[in-house]
Amino acid sequence: SKVNFPFADKELEGKVVFVVDDVVNSGRTLIYAVRHFLTVPVKKLRTLVLVDRGHNKFPIRADYVGISLATTLQEHVSVEFSKGKDAVYLQ
Repeated sequence: SKVNFPFADKELEGKVVFVVDDVVNSGRTLIYAVRHFLTVPVKKLRTLVLVDRGHNKFPIRADYVGISLATTLQEHVSVEFSKGKDAVYLQ
């Protein structure tokens, strides 16, 4: 099924598109975000993640990674943005 975005596909033709995710756990969110752009003739599609946990269950990888963390599936990673203090927490 096609995902409805607030912009027309024509606006994306020939553009470079970056899909950004905060934390990649299984890759599910990233692959669902990317799938729409596979039907649009974009010039280039790149993925960027702030934290990659390396537990991908889906056939996707990030082109740009802020930090890779070796975690267990039971651990939780959160990203917080605050004025002058951005942080990643492993719990």
